[in-house]
Amino acid sequence: MPTTQPIRNKYQVRELSQFYLNRGELRNYLLIIMVVHTALRISDLLHLKWYDVYDFNRNRLRESVSITETKTRKSKIVKLNNAIL
Repeated sequence: MPTTQPIRNKYQVRELSQFYLNRGELRNYLLIIMVVHTALRISDLLHLKWYDVYDFNRNRLRESVSITETKTRKSKIVKLNNAIL
């Protein structure tokens, strides 16, 4: 039975993210970018809501998000870098 291997090549990650960007699938594109730049599990990122990353009162993106990791149950504050923003 074959096993699934992670993508370790930067070119392949860039190619995968561009695939979704070119198709207009911005959600999937952003998820790939966030996984690469935060080293969080995709399962943790899928729990994020708009209000977690966007401050509607100030009409701007937040500089960081608070996440509770599903696997470890640890709370973590993650800075959103320029690549993500």
